[in-house]
Amino acid sequence: MSGHPGDPQLGFRFRVVYADGREEQILVDADRALIGSASHCELRLPPELAAHEHVEVFAHDGAVHFVTRPYALLVLPALDGVATPEGRWHRGSALRIANVQLYVELVSLGMAKAKPPLWALFVAIPAIAITAVGVALARPVARGLPPIPEAPELVAAKDARCPEVAPEQRPVLAAEKLRVALAKRERSPFAPQDGIEAIALFEVSAACFRAAAQPEDADDADDDANLLRAKLDEDYRLRRVRLEHAYRTHQTDTVKRELAVLIPMTSHRRGAYTEWLAALDRAATAELEQRGRLAP
Repeated sequence: MSGHPGDPQLGFRFRVVYADGREEQILVDADRALIGSASHCELRLPPELAAHEHVEVFAHDGAVHFVTRPYALLVLPALDGVATPEGRWHRGSALRIANVQLYVELVSLGMAKAKPPLWALFVAIPAIAITAVGVALARPVARGLPPIPEAPELVAAKDARCPEVAPEQRPVLAAEKLRVALAKRERSPFAPQDGIEAIALFEVSAACFRAAAQPEDADDADDDANLLRAKLDEDYRLRRVRLEHAYRTHQTDTVKRELAVLIPMTSHRRGAYTEWLAALDRAATAELEQRGRLAP
């Protein structure tokens, strides 16, 4: 369909305007480009806004054209406010997908240059940016999937101290911390954050028992903390392994099941990994919803 098939000298310059006013400039050094949430799309949008492959853009006879992919026809793009499945995309015209406005310009890139392999592009993407581009579950193999950020430690290193209280209050405080820790440990199979809080409480209880010159009670509280820490760390590791396997092998239902535990389990550890979990959850939800809409 392109007037210059395979010609790497032609390309597109996209301007992306988000609902919050943010703008991006994206240069694509090919005469075809996909817009969508999948990791292989040249212009990637969050999965809650776009299908995995939403719109194909191509150059033909010196003009830019677009066509909506079949599985995105339920959410048509709008060209200058008019919903349409395909058409000529003039410079200065806005193509709207969800609440994102897109503008395009056909550019000449001069001498052809070799493009890096697809995996090299993903290596260059910072892990923190995964939430901005969305996470693709569109392929049943690992090829082209964004990298998984390094997971943080679940429980902080031991650094417990007994609060400053009168000496006669130390054993009382130790016993109270121990009581609350035991209650939270009981709830931990159903609420992982309670287990994490219980570890800290056991350790404070141990510190207060030591300050009260009750070393045996302190050792017992430390043992409780260490056992619970090991149990939660093992569960955390196994769930991460199952999630990563499901992610790489396109098992969306399994992804959702593991995320239902991992997201609350890691809610106290904000960073690249928890942002990746949140993005993956949105992508999996979008895919399951799309699967439901397209089911016969």
